[in-house]
Amino acid sequence: MTQVQEELEAVLQRYVDEVLNGHKDELLEEFIHPEFRHFTDETALALENDGTDLEGIKAGLIEVREKLAPHYSAQVVRWEDDIVHLAWKTTVTHQGYIFDREPTGKTFTLTYTGKTQFKDGKIYRAQNYWDPQQALSVIDGD
Repeated sequence: MTQVQEELEAVLQRYVDEVLNGHKDELLEEFIHPEFRHFTDETALALENDGTDLEGIKAGLIEVREKLAPHYSAQVVRWEDDIVHLAWKTTVTHQGYIFDREPTGKTFTLTYTGKTQFKDGKIYRAQNYWDPQQALSVIDGD
């Protein structure tokens, strides 16, 4: 692994720790590139806030926290140039209206993969591949 990759992994870990889990949204600009684009299909979540600019991202993070109380972890699987492939694990509690469902109070863990590209030392593009049915089967009790 190169020194640059190690530095970018440290940026990613700080983002997970301080923004995603630490709720320090005021730090978002330290981690997210101004031209950031998110390509994950999250339509199943039925979010009210799903923007691509920094304010939209902040609003989406806040909404997800209020409705799912997530705790994230990400493990590096491999590097491909400036793109890191990740194995994500997110533990959530269904405490708000999301997935077009009333809250159930159920806690469960979602596992999924993703890739993140960096530019100028910041997160530039991200795409996660998740299965909404994984969450819905727990919520619906299947």
